[in-house]
Amino acid sequence: MMREQHTRRDTDRAEINVRVVVYPEGEEPEITEVSAGSPGAATAKLTRLVGRKVEELDGGLPERAIREILENLIHAGYEGVVISLFDNGRTVRVSDRGSGINNKSQAAEFGFSGAAADAMPHIRGVGAGLGIARSEVGKAGGRLSIEDNLGGGSVITVSVAGEADSEKDESKPAEAKTEAPKSAASPKRRYPDEVPRISISERQQNVLMTVLECGEVGPSTIADTVDISVSTAYRDLSTLEDHGLVAGDESGKRVISPLGKDYVEAIISTWVK
Repeated sequence: MMREQHTRRDTDRAEINVRVVVYPEGEEPEITEVSAGSPGAATAKLTRLVGRKVEELDGGLPERAIREILENLIHAGYEGVVISLFDNGRTVRVSDRGSGINNKSQAAEFGFSGAAADAMPHIRGVGAGLGIARSEVGKAGGRLSIEDNLGGGSVITVSVAGEADSEKDESKPAEAKTEAPKSAASPKRRYPDEVPRISISERQQNVLMTVLECGEVGPSTIADTVDISVSTAYRDLSTLEDHGLVAGDESGKRVISPLGKDYVEAIISTWVK
């Protein structure tokens, strides 16, 4: 018989309910129901629980990768979420019944985001989550895959090889085992080794990331998104343009430059070190 557990519910009305199922080898599945009142609380609870289960099973999956995938559930509205652990904690599968991911080949690209407006207050907002997860699990010699869920929604799976599998694949580089390949239309990095050293403030970095995510923006959009004044947004965009990180288009709005995209990726890469 399946063992079912329940976490203590928040004092507030629980709006998010997630099922976590562990499949131990040779034993009955262990089911835990997790409830939370907000996306932030859900991410924290689920990360602690799944991270602890992976550690108990000695699975070896990076906690950072797990956390980024769980945070990504905000896009699915936490509809029909089931988190499954297989292979003694070496595989974590996160399925949902949300709206799905249309651009699966680009979803793990840095800077790609399908965030809806109501999700923006709860996430980092620069299209970095799945890219960080893929980078982290890749460094551990594993892979990340994104698939459509039967009946709607998405399934994101991260896994690392066991000792037997590692012996078979030890001659292959870790990056070769990652999935969710880059789109053929994605431009190559102009500065693959190291971007030029450019001195901009943390606020200006946030402005640059917003330009990357939005595609093209004016000062008003930046002011609303980054929560600064329009005049400050205008000055920051002008500074970024002076450094060659953004460029003005025919409408007068700014778009990310190739250098700007590489610079953002360099910033994000420091988050996974």
